[in-house]
Amino acid sequence: MEMEMSPGYGSIDESNEFMEQFSHALHSHSQGAPHKRTVTAEAALTDAMSYQENAVQFMRKGRYAEALQFYDKCLKIQLKALGDLHPLVAQTIDFMGVALLRLDRAYDALETFEKSLAIYQHLGGAGKRVDWALTVMHVGQALELQAENIPKKVSQLQDNQIDKLTKEALAKYNMALEVFKVLEREDPDIDIANIMHCKGNVYNIRGQYKEALRHFKYALGDKLQILGENDPSVAWTKNNIANSLKGLGQIDEAIKWYKEALDMVSKHFGHDHPEVAHVHWNLALAYQTKGEMEAERRAAKGRRSFWFRLFFGKGRRRAHEGSDFLKMEKHLVHAFDVFQSRLGQDHTFVSSVLLCSVCSLSRSPGRR
Repeated sequence: MEMEMSPGYGSIDESNEFMEQFSHALHSHSQGAPHKRTVTAEAALTDAMSYQENAVQFMRKGRYAEALQFYDKCLKIQLKALGDLHPLVAQTIDFMGVALLRLDRAYDALETFEKSLAIYQHLGGAGKRVDWALTVMHVGQALELQAENIPKKVSQLQDNQIDKLTKEALAKYNMALEVFKVLEREDPDIDIANIMHCKGNVYNIRGQYKEALRHFKYALGDKLQILGENDPSVAWTKNNIANSLKGLGQIDEAIKWYKEALDMVSKHFGHDHPEVAHVHWNLALAYQTKGEMEAERRAAKGRRSFWFRLFFGKGRRRAHEGSDFLKMEKHLVHAFDVFQSRLGQDHTFVSSVLLCSVCSLSRSPGRR
């Protein structure tokens, strides 16, 4: 299965907003409090801000487990200084959920986002705050990831689960979209572009590739206006456009888009970042599909031959023999090395790449 790439959070804009809220919290906490207590609280919250900055840096480097540790340290200080019903606490919990998503812990992430939403609900911010809408969008991403991790066409029960989860994810995205449309007046708006991107992901999972393309191209147009051509978020949307094209059978066109995305994320993150490995994985799957299609054409041509019928099965070429196989192997190896070193050998991405490697080596034109 192709890896859908979602917009990156813990971004510069969110980090700046977080720092502004931190400064406001420091100021508010100092009003009317004894001097000694204020100095202690301010020092603690300054430490929390430092932990949050470290977490953001680790997120950018693709070191999600370490980012989660720093978010946890930040949260403990905030809870002690601000209580458990402060918007800063809700935002830190939301960031922790995003780190869990990157670690493929969809169920833990969903539980974390729901804790954040409960705080906003208590504060009367449901449907009225942009950060509430962002958390709702993240809930949608957790549901989307759950759906993406379920194998397709294995059983009717699993297909029903995918259908249910993707419909729930779309409902969350639409809920967040309505808030963004009301509260954010920019045109184009990056949060709306990200929502359109996320909805495209869901349509890809559902196999509705034309609808996915429509959403991705909307998102890409707005992102190019807002962020420019070299932002990694633009690359993520290009990667997912390629996923849609692959689903439609336009393999060569998909490979072109994957290569554009790979070039962009490699320049931004370097070659050993998990987000870069995602694109290598998707390229490997595209070359795998291209190789299988070519193998089927060879087999079909052979079946029309007298000599093929006379010596059926002898000397047939393997499905991935040739240049497509070599390209697939190159991208698989890169993805495996990065996933294993950066995410750990127990991560689902590592096992997915291993399974793909075994299957691709054992498959032939006569077996599927």
